[in-house]
Order: sequence, then structure tokens, then C-alpha cells
Amino acid sequence: MAVGFRSAVCGAALMVLGSPAALAESGTASVYGYAGSKTASGERANPGGFTAAHRTLPFGTQVRVTNKRNGQSVMVRINDRGPFVRGRVIDITPAAARVLGFSGLAPVSLEASGVAGLTGASSYASAEPTSREERRKSTSSGKPITFVAALSRFFGGK
Repeated sequence: MAVGFRSAVCGAALMVLGSPAALAESGTASVYGYAGSKTASGERANPGGFTAAHRTLPFGTQVRVTNKRNGQSVMVRINDRGPFVRGRVIDITPAAARVLGFSGLAPVSLEASGVAGLTGASSYASAEPTSREERRKSTSSGKPITFVAALSRFFGGK
């Protein structure tokens, strides 16, 4: 079974495939919350939301974060980049950290389960520009160019 993500890169479609096992990761989570500032995806940061920052997962990816100390878990949506501190795998909002029962740092496991709004392991997210401005900036000729890559190297695979 393959899990896929589709995203826009320079107006072309980028499709990334990987096995569900390749979309699992463990490490340290940290809490961050920059209320009102913009995230890397362009959204306003909301410390009360269930969002997170990850270095490589596509924006919109749903990730189950599980606190290894108490077994509590929460689903978050990737909307930012980071963490940029060695040894950390994800930055989560204060609201998500409260559900997980910690503040500061905690050992966690991550399991990416797909892109927001999609069901099924082989589903792909549409990367069509949503606003008039995004459509204007798009360089796509309307015929998507598709690249396929494996995610396992990004998640410690061989």
C-alpha cells in the first residue's frame, strides 16, 4: 500500500509516494506559538489551534503525535516549517501540547496519515491554486508535470 501527497512546485504538480512505515518518526517535540505571525504556509499562527511545524512533510499533512510518557495522542495539521533545533522532530502549538499533557519538551512518536480533507491511503491532494492571486502567479500551462519520489530517506529509511 502506498501513501501519496501531491503538491505544487513552481506551478507543476509534485507527487510524493512512500509506504506508511516510511511516514513514522520518533524524537522530541517542542511547544511553540507565535500568535498572529504568519507561518511558512502563509496562515496566521494560532496557538489555540491543532497545527504544527515539520521540516519536510507537505503543508496540510495530518500527523498523529503521541506522547511516549503517557500515551496521549492528538492529530495536528502541518502548516509551518521547523523545528530548527537539533534533536527535535516537530513543533506543536500550546493547545496540542495541553492535550498531550506537557509543556516545553516531550518524547513523541509521529505518524503521518495523509493530507487534510482526504480519505484512503492512495489519495492525493489537489494543488490547484485557490485564490485569484495564486492563479495569476502560477506558471503551469494547465498540464501538470508529475515527479515521483520516495519519502523513506527523509524518515530514516534505507
